[in-house]
Amino acid sequence: MFLVIPHSNSFNMSKMPVISYLIVLVCIVVYYFQYQSDLSFEANSSSFCHQLQKNKMPDAMDKMVADQYLCQQILKRIEERPDLTVEEIINEYFWFQDLTALQINKLTAFIKQHYARYNDRYPAHIDKDLMYFPETLNPVKMLTSSLAHADIWHIAGNIIFFLAFAPAIEILLASAWLYIASCLIIIVSTSIAYTVSVFVMADSLPALGLSGLVMGMMGLFAALMPREKIKVFIWLLFFVRNISVPAWILALWYIGLDSLDLLLGTGDPSINLVAHVSGGVTGYLLGHIWLKTDRLKTI
Repeated sequence: MFLVIPHSNSFNMSKMPVISYLIVLVCIVVYYFQYQSDLSFEANSSSFCHQLQKNKMPDAMDKMVADQYLCQQILKRIEERPDLTVEEIINEYFWFQDLTALQINKLTAFIKQHYARYNDRYPAHIDKDLMYFPETLNPVKMLTSSLAHADIWHIAGNIIFFLAFAPAIEILLASAWLYIASCLIIIVSTSIAYTVSVFVMADSLPALGLSGLVMGMMGLFAALMPREKIKVFIWLLFFVRNISVPAWILALWYIGLDSLDLLLGTGDPSINLVAHVSGGVTGYLLGHIWLKTDRLKTI
């Protein structure tokens, strides 16, 4: 097991970083509603698929009637990836079957029919209104997607990392509007970078998570306070330590590794490495060129 988790810093906090804490609170509230939506979907899809099995004689190609678990999985896939076509979802679940074009068309018609009935009866999952789809430059979704998360571990990790860097940046800038502007610039730039990357990437997933802003705060911290120490929890097999690391080293480690994974194509496909790297670079440039030069000359 290998963990490297920055969790706090040695910066002298002269006042409470209200905006940073408010961002964390909003993320928690949004995730609460996402979780409630998850529970509702599980109950609704289970009831719908059970009734589907109970009330219909299965056609050989109506896979959703034949298998309740598969029925729920297909509904979930359509809800969580509305950017996919039904044909693409069929390919994911039935790639091992040698289906003819006629069978695929028939299966597609069944799935569309069942989902239309489900969609008429039950509310859509909240994630559909929160996610950022890179094919669309939607400024509202850029913001909502940054405040939403995929699961409890996703939000927990982002909050821990965010609180290690962002509060000190907020206090250092000493201007609520300057801090908010910096956050928005990073969020928008990561979303635009992800949209641009669609032209060179084979696949692009809808985006959720604060990690682009987290990496932006890390880059910004390294630009403004490169020698400030960040407290890092390290766990490597039987080696467990809390150590202090200069901000520039930590930023180089995380942004550098993500950049390498992005260039080599070796990263986890479910992680938005484009947002990580573009966020880190944007944060650093923002601090080094604009904030440090024009606003904080004494740093």
